[in-house]
Amino acid sequence: MTLAVCVRCGESKVGAFTPCARCGLDPAAHGTDRDLQAKSLLLTERFHPGGELEAIGRKIRAGEPVSYDAAQLAQLVEELKTQKLPIVSKASPGCSIIGWALMGGAVALVVGLLWLWRFRGG
Repeated sequence: MTLAVCVRCGESKVGAFTPCARCGLDPAAHGTDRDLQAKSLLLTERFHPGGELEAIGRKIRAGEPVSYDAAQLAQLVEELKTQKLPIVSKASPGCSIIGWALMGGAVALVVGLLWLWRFRGG
């Protein structure tokens, strides 16, 4: 995970799309707000190495406006719009219903084949 700063309150956090512990802003919950998500991505150590990120967080906490690179912002918004899979999934980890159904079908097939093999000769 990468270090990030909340776009609303300037609190430091881990990951651009994790909810803010201070103000509760959750960029992942705003699934269609690509601008907010792109800004959240821009406020990470990936784009602001060293002390830059901490300085931006202080600026936001002080209520000062933050300027975003328009070209980077537009590029990230486009990338987020064209993602084949969601960049952030709200689904819980583990198998889905389809996964469990496939697993059950495979087990039933193996049991059936073993049953046929066992009783084939008799």
